[in-house]
Amino acid sequence: MQLKKYSRTSDAPMWQKLLGFVVACAVCFFIIKGFFLYMDYDFKQKRDEILANPVYIKGVIVDKSSYKGVGAKMEYVVNNKKYKLNTGTTYEFYEKYKVGDSVGIVYSRRNPSVSLLEYKLKPSE
Repeated sequence: MQLKKYSRTSDAPMWQKLLGFVVACAVCFFIIKGFFLYMDYDFKQKRDEILANPVYIKGVIVDKSSYKGVGAKMEYVVNNKKYKLNTGTTYEFYEKYKVGDSVGIVYSRRNPSVSLLEYKLKPSE
């Protein structure tokens, strides 16, 4: 028995087209799911490091952005060294605070560059 070769996608039977579509969707799903699992894991690691030895401080909003969501850039000073925190925010936070306002920041005593906005630091659910 000899297999028929298809020169164009339009010559393929409908079941092969459907199978190709399903496989492509499954691959995309797993790539996106993996990305979100990584982001969640990264956030939990950062939160756990901060909770191990937290330091609360006030920072200043130096910039806000609203491209593909909302976010803000903050600066805070630890031992005369300036650190930056660039993070996404909720729309409520974005509307409430303006550039130049003070906000609560929590950082790790061991590594002051690891920080989060205070309102994002909630216990695990």
